[in-house]
Amino acid sequence: MTTTEPNKWKGNRREIGEDFWATPRDAILPIRKYIPTGVKVIWEPTNGKNAISNVLVEWGYTVIKSDKYPKTDDSIELDFLDCEVPQCDMVIFNPPFSLKTEFLKRVCEIGKPFLFICPITIMETKKRYNLYKEHQLSVLNLDNRVNYVRETEKKNKVFFHSIWTMKNPDYKNMILYG
Repeated sequence: MTTTEPNKWKGNRREIGEDFWATPRDAILPIRKYIPTGVKVIWEPTNGKNAISNVLVEWGYTVIKSDKYPKTDDSIELDFLDCEVPQCDMVIFNPPFSLKTEFLKRVCEIGKPFLFICPITIMETKKRYNLYKEHQLSVLNLDNRVNYVRETEKKNKVFFHSIWTMKNPDYKNMILYG
């Protein structure tokens, strides 16, 4: 089941805190209508500091919060790329962008509905193009660039065009607008 090389995380920007950028609330709100009916339990495998999880809980979902490098007391330590999948109905997350290909491949292998936010560059390579095509993934295009904030004492910011990649039985091979 393992999908990573043994030292994939060693020295990775996520491990040292450089690839942790919180998802702003305004980028999360558009996904609500794309969560399939009947979903009750959502796994957030890159929980960070609860940015996505807090919104999902507000909406009434039970959220399994995990992260390779937990930053909150309510997160369990799990390596999404290499762990057993918890009992859930859906997966929603913001992957470390430096590992976006590995995260896309893994979430497709899991076979559950999912949404994950990523730079639009997720669609640029042949390997990822083939994943989109093979798994009939859709894209939720946001109406503006997303301003991500790194939760450190410096409060660094970075903004760029992002999309939500989606696997949902009601939306196959579609470009949607949030």
